[in-house]
Amino acid sequence: MSAATLERDVQYILDRFEIQDVLARYAAGQDDHQGEQGGTVEDWGKVFTPDAVLDYTQAGPAFGEKVSYHQLAEIMRGAAERPGLMSGSFHKWQHMLGLPLVEIEGDTAQARTDLLATHSGRTNVGTPWHLFDGCIFHDDLVRTDQGWRIRYRRLEVHYVEIIETLQPGKKLEGLIGQAQ
Repeated sequence: MSAATLERDVQYILDRFEIQDVLARYAAGQDDHQGEQGGTVEDWGKVFTPDAVLDYTQAGPAFGEKVSYHQLAEIMRGAAERPGLMSGSFHKWQHMLGLPLVEIEGDTAQARTDLLATHSGRTNVGTPWHLFDGCIFHDDLVRTDQGWRIRYRRLEVHYVEIIETLQPGKKLEGLIGQAQ
């Protein structure tokens, strides 16, 4: 193996690890600020380019057309005068990412990352429920002076399931099939 080939391969590995960290920082920016209005935008500043475009239109009308990460944070977390979709509906959430498929070409890259997210909340009458969604992030990334950043993200939604959960102390008998 030549020195040039070794250098190219090492750079690819370093780039791939950095891209994986950028993708993971998005989920951490969601999950590390449970119930808080702030923090997400600051964390996402290390994920997205300042002019990044996010297309979450498959998630429904509340997400509008293509938005900036600042706008997405406001949609999800709300603003001083109103709660957001997540902060107003859920008490806890977690975003779990699969290993991304990454293709790097010079200073640009594409990544495809599976997402399984779970959200816990209470209905208007106080019963607990969970929302699960299975999605894929399709990202275009660019190398910047600050490192790799997402320039364009499209969310592909495969399913959304809402499940009413048990009240503490309620028994499972009669709610699910009996073991044989």
